Amino acid sequence: MQSESFLEHQRHLESNQGKSNAETLFDMIKIPTVPQIRNIIDGISATALSSVFNCVYQALKRDGHLQPFQYLGGLLIALDGTQYFNSHKLNCKCCSSRKHKNGTVTYFHSAILPVIVAPEQTQVISLAPEFITPQDGHDKQDCEIAAAKRWLKHHALEFKGQPITLLGDDLYSHQPMCEEILSIGMNFIFTCLETSHTAVYDWLKYLDGIGEVKKLEITQWNKNSKELYSYQYVNDIPLRDSQPAIKVNWCKLIHTRVSDGKILYENAFITRHELNEHTVPLVAAAGRSRWKTENVDRRAPVG
Repeated sequence: MQSESFLEHQRHLESNQGKSNAETLFDMIKIPTVPQIRNIIDGISATALSSVFNCVYQALKRDGHLQPFQYLGGLLIALDGTQYFNSHKLNCKCCSSRKHKNGTVTYFHSAILPVIVAPEQTQVISLAPEFITPQDGHDKQDCEIAAAKRWLKHHALEFKGQPITLLGDDLYSHQPMCEEILSIGMNFIFTCLETSHTAVYDWLKYLDGIGEVKKLEITQWNKNSKELYSYQYVNDIPLRDSQPAIKVNWCKLIHTRVSDGKILYENAFITRHELNEHTVPLVAAAGRSRWKTENVDRRAPVG
């Protein structure tokens, strides 16, 4: 596994031991080159490996290794889309595409990469991906939300009996996605931006005017820096103007360095977790931990 390629590893074995294990185990006369291995593997669907992720998850659960990841009474799973290939020339039937104003087209591959995270854990646990790719019988191009819904359909049963809270950016915080999640017994903590949720923020403006938006401030030392965590929160506001509208709980965190007033972090979230002075720091910390998918460690107080 420390060799540059399968071919290089076999050459190393041949040089040191006189024979490679490709020859002794599989009777190979010639060791395949990197392009030949790619030609063989490219014909195999990546979904064939999905069960491996569930096997790892079940093994970790069985042996108690998920205990440090328990948070808000269950596990946090961050959903994040990522692009792993793009080209203006190379493309295949599985490519998504983006047409630019100058007439050029970018072809790309992307996927949803779910991971189990927790605010106090620097590691993450990878779960089976869901590829964003053209779907049979669909005229519209596939998208991140459609792929996330497929992931839930394919993998929700794997977490039966385990409370799950899904984390995601503003793209996810709309009623159809939230209803899908609630229908399978999961919860969510999603970023909620004012630019895309005018109904929510109209309610917040009204409720703040009559003193119904609650506030909480916590001061904490992080190394040599005194920092202020300012929370605002309210429960049971409609997610949209049109009916029926599900009710969500909203919170906002502004994280400031006291010495110079610099804002270190600012974001707002919607959730179905009940918000109060004890839970709002936990929910905000959970929402921030979504960025651990990119190996960024941002922490908030938990009490």
